[in-house]
Amino acid sequence: MAPLSLYDVSIPQLIRHLKTTKTLLDKADAHTSGNVTPLCEARIIADMYPLPYQIQRMSDTAKGIAVRLGGVESEAWADDEKTFPELHARIDKTIAFLEKVDKHSMDGKEDADCSFVLGGTERKFTGSSYLLGFAMPNFYFHFVTTYDILRKEGVPIGKKDYLY
Repeated sequence: MAPLSLYDVSIPQLIRHLKTTKTLLDKADAHTSGNVTPLCEARIIADMYPLPYQIQRMSDTAKGIAVRLGGVESEAWADDEKTFPELHARIDKTIAFLEKVDKHSMDGKEDADCSFVLGGTERKFTGSSYLLGFAMPNFYFHFVTTYDILRKEGVPIGKKDYLY
């Protein structure tokens, strides 16, 4: 069996979890009988960002991986989604963006410089440390927060919905 590549541990996983997020949103929509406005404004606690922000950060983190390690041309997207149809469209757009990444485009980038400025501070990474120590944990943080917001608001989802 060939060793896992940066691509293998990122792009297919990102796509899978973005699709799972769509399923979670569908279950939330069914649970609320289409009145999802309160869910779009929901947050875990007052000082955290609401549901749309979590999905936008998942999207931006996934795009960042595709750009920084996969060589895909960067695209600026407005973070203006406020409804479930708009969030679904953002997820679909992100999946399409990730599908542009060539499976071999990340080969040999494990030790490549992957530095960027975040919050006014330069962050220095190698390809591997960026992917495994920053980008994927950040993506999963926002994925879990999305799940947690929906669960907190009473959407009947559980571990199986999260994992599958």
